[in-house]
Amino acid sequence: MNETTPSSAKFSILVPAYNAEHILGRTLASLVTQELPEWEACVVDDGSTDATFEVALEWAEQDRRIKSARKDNGGTSSARNAAAKMASGTWLCLLDA
Repeated sequence: MNETTPSSAKFSILVPAYNAEHILGRTLASLVTQELPEWEACVVDDGSTDATFEVALEWAEQDRRIKSARKDNGGTSSARNAAAKMASGTWLCLLDA
């Protein structure tokens, strides 16, 4: 696995997630296999009632380029805004869970 520190990220990928336990792992797996290593993923669980946040935490423990946070449900835009506040990259990219 080719990792960079979040501070060296060129691309911050904003990942809002709501009840995405069933798909979030595949989404993050696709990011980890990218050839360009200078990215970070900012995953925000938007008040899910399933194990979405736990999935995000597991991935964050495996790859330091993945950050995770949880907030009360406010909708996709508010989750993206929360992810943007976590971001350190030059470019912001959107990727729904």
